[in-house]
Amino acid sequence: MEKIVKNNEVELWTESFGAPSDPACLLISGAGAHAKFWSDFFCDSLVRKRYFVIRFDLRDTGLSSAVQFSTHPYTIADLAADALKILDEYNIKKAHLIGHSMGGYVGQYAASHHPERVLSLTSISAGPLGATPIAVEEWSAEEQELLSKTWSIMVKNKPTPKFDESIEGYLSVWKYLNGDFGLDDELARNYTRDGYERSNHKPGVAMSHLSVMRGVATKLEERSGDMKKIQAPTLVIHGEKDYLVPFRRGGEATAEGIVGSKLEIVPGMGHMIFNRELEEKLVNLIADHLSSISTD
Repeated sequence: MEKIVKNNEVELWTESFGAPSDPACLLISGAGAHAKFWSDFFCDSLVRKRYFVIRFDLRDTGLSSAVQFSTHPYTIADLAADALKILDEYNIKKAHLIGHSMGGYVGQYAASHHPERVLSLTSISAGPLGATPIAVEEWSAEEQELLSKTWSIMVKNKPTPKFDESIEGYLSVWKYLNGDFGLDDELARNYTRDGYERSNHKPGVAMSHLSVMRGVATKLEERSGDMKKIQAPTLVIHGEKDYLVPFRRGGEATAEGIVGSKLEIVPGMGHMIFNRELEEKLVNLIADHLSSISTD
């Protein structure tokens, strides 16, 4: 069921799956990623585990509002406020937050600053919101070389305004970022097509989201205490073959900063999850994590 949620002047497109009486899972996408990053298969799989699932377009993606960042800049805190507003409009007091990449940072912020709204946190393919010993280590030459290669591939395949001109470049990037799991061409293609046909925005990663992530990176020390405030049971999932956010800088650093968190490094998994077998594996990891958590 689709629903538009307003957070002040920002309109957020949302879609729900399952029974509202079941515990709620709010799925939060990464930078530039629209709601359907979380595929119907992924959402339906969680519903079969007896969860009420909500996915949504972040501001500046999909059918949600475009924000003029130069005059109305926003931060990770504002994205977390969007997420909590969605819970309000669905009359949900507490939810399981599941975030991928930038969505993982959004979930960490919400869990730190609004613990009363968070049943649990699952942070996937993300780094830590605040400084941890690993996060502030100097990058090795090998890590820098890998990141340089990744950005080179992404820049080389920069999208154009036309889907037909851009899809092969996108698929090259998705294949590289999918790690050792075979790329599901149909899944990746449909997600990319939605970014063109089901969108009020230019294709590609929203520059505003990159600005948000730069803001996170420059405030790691300032937010070092935030991670210590996270009380929600936390599962950190990261791919062994994540070439955008290497697992040591991402999952290991995040788990290091959240007391009592559980870390799952998935062999062969990259940054993206365009593979049915991988989606199923992630759903099972998440469901196992959630099953032991009280919803009171």
